Amino acid sequence: MPHRGLHQKNRMRTTEIYYILHEAIQAHREVAIQIEAIDCNGSYQEDIIGFIKNSDLLGIYIKKQKVHYDEIRNIQFYT
Repeated sequence: MPHRGLHQKNRMRTTEIYYILHEAIQAHREVAIQIEAIDCNGSYQEDIIGFIKNSDLLGIYIKKQKVHYDEIRNIQFYT
């Protein structure tokens, strides 16, 4: 089970990210995404967790939040 946010996870390669995205969409699996953004204390935001609802050329939608592909640092299946 992925840990929820705040610590730095390994930066994944683009091919790894797209593989997980593809599998999550095909199998309708929930994901946990850490985006490439830190606060003023150097901490990462909590993971964005949910099912991928939609996608376009720039990113994906989880619930009503858009996550751009180039923002994704790490993605894992959430169980």
